[in-house]
Amino acid sequence: MKIELTYFQMVLIGVGIGAVLGLVPLILGLVKGKKKLAIIGFFASIAAGAAWSVLALLVMIIFIWLILRKPVQVEVVNKNPIDVALKNSETSPEKSVSGD
Repeated sequence: MKIELTYFQMVLIGVGIGAVLGLVPLILGLVKGKKKLAIIGFFASIAAGAAWSVLALLVMIIFIWLILRKPVQVEVVNKNPIDVALKNSETSPEKSVSGD
């Protein structure tokens, strides 16, 4: 028994594999509250699966890492902000030229 697949059939199989693998970041992202990454990960997995089925697995792993990583903690150095007012040096009173 010989199995013959056309290019279009292989692409459809890749899209199917990408859609199944893309469900993982989609569900995980929606549960974690990262809707944008979830949707991008789902469609990126489908597109990668259409190109090459194994690539969909790599895209899924990358988006799982992006969803699960912890945000960078920013340390506040100065809790009292400095008042920085921009002054126009051309119209400041000490540099004004009178018409006397």
